Amino acid sequence: MMHHIVNGDDPEVKQGKSSPDIFLAAARRFEDGLVDPCKILVFEDAPAGVTAAKKAGISVVMVPDPGLDSSYHSGADQVLSSLLDFKPTEWALPPFQDVAS
Repeated sequence: MMHHIVNGDDPEVKQGKSSPDIFLAAARRFEDGLVDPCKILVFEDAPAGVTAAKKAGISVVMVPDPGLDSSYHSGADQVLSSLLDFKPTEWALPPFQDVAS
């Protein structure tokens, strides 16, 4: 279901997280070219990833390791304990569709 994936060893990624390089490279790869970062939503589990996304101007839903001190959650726009708790309509996205087995 992903349009594209950008990994840390991608040639456009000059610096790792907490630099925004990886997210800016991903924003440039949508079908119509560069997508406005304010229209992108990132899911992250690590504080450095949250920082990188915010530096890129992107909203972040953090799903941290339960053992991570909550002081590291402050940069995220939303913190969830599980991806199953994500409600797309809270982000003006279409609701999940039930898929028949």
